[in-house]
Amino acid sequence: MKRDHLFDRIVLYTATGLFAITIVLTTIQIFVRLLDLPTFGVLHWTEPAARFILIVATYVGAAVAVRNNEHISIQFLLERLTGWKPRIGLAVQVLGELIVISFLVVALQGTTITAIGNWTTSIGGIGFVTAGHIYLGISIGIALMVIYAAIDIVTLARGIANGSYWRSEEGTADE
Repeated sequence: MKRDHLFDRIVLYTATGLFAITIVLTTIQIFVRLLDLPTFGVLHWTEPAARFILIVATYVGAAVAVRNNEHISIQFLLERLTGWKPRIGLAVQVLGELIVISFLVVALQGTTITAIGNWTTSIGGIGFVTAGHIYLGISIGIALMVIYAAIDIVTLARGIANGSYWRSEEGTADE
């Protein structure tokens, strides 16, 4: 079971806070539309703000999922391969981690270039928020995923080096 560090808590609380803000803004927007409240232009920003925050929150939340090994994977197949031939299971696990890291690095490069290129591009709804700001938030989320994926592969390598990977375990902490 992984220990939570300050960095992990900051990422988790940031993702939770962003999702909470999205829920609050969406709820406000529902009541404004449902009750046909006259906002006099005061609450028009809640809809795009909720959308922009949800986009960034999704990527920060994905980093939390990568940290907790809750991302999409075929765990059943990996467990069977590891039980049958531990070295094949290990090879598949390492290959999977390397593919994930490679994809994330390419995605990070693309979003960083896009953030820089669109830093002043207006996207409407909120005057001071630009496309570059949204892509910066996405880039931060992807960078967090790269960090956690790199930590996973280092942990895997350490397990191989000290021989703890080859010992059979009776289950995991989340079972």
